[in-house]
Amino acid sequence: REIANAFLITDDDIIITDPESEYAPLVNALHGQVVKISVNSDQYINPLDLNLDYSDEEDPIALKMDFVFSFCELAANRKSGLKPEEKSVLDRGVQIIYRPYMENPVPENLPILEDLYNVLLEMEEPDARYLATVLEIYVTGSYKVFNHRTNVNLKNRLICFDIRELGKQLKKLGMLVI
Repeated sequence: REIANAFLITDDDIIITDPESEYAPLVNALHGQVVKISVNSDQYINPLDLNLDYSDEEDPIALKMDFVFSFCELAANRKSGLKPEEKSVLDRGVQIIYRPYMENPVPENLPILEDLYNVLLEMEEPDARYLATVLEIYVTGSYKVFNHRTNVNLKNRLICFDIRELGKQLKKLGMLVI
């Protein structure tokens, strides 16, 4: 009821993360978009997408860095967070992978996880190698669902991200990415 009410009486954008696949009928009835994210889906969201207009006050890459730290903490199953050395190599790697996009901000210049993985592999620090190994399953392994460019239209004001089929291992990462 809350979703329908907000849709009918406001102009607000409505974004739903649907871990149980229960909102699709309502979203379809309101001509919204349902995006199914799973290891078998052909619909993708690039976790490294960057909106240059997101904040007037903060550097968009610095904001994305926060996300990358959280992504790697979850991927490494680190409740205590990343070590300072790991944050430093990630920071360096993220600066490198976004350079082409900042010079020419077109969608095809946005990095994907594989770009970060490759940069980490090129670094000599053991922490960089460790983080590359953590990311490997999400880049070349069984969980590479987040290693693609976004290929869905996100312009609809009502979007439902159905993540039911992500499974237990990927659900937290899926919620973070969305």
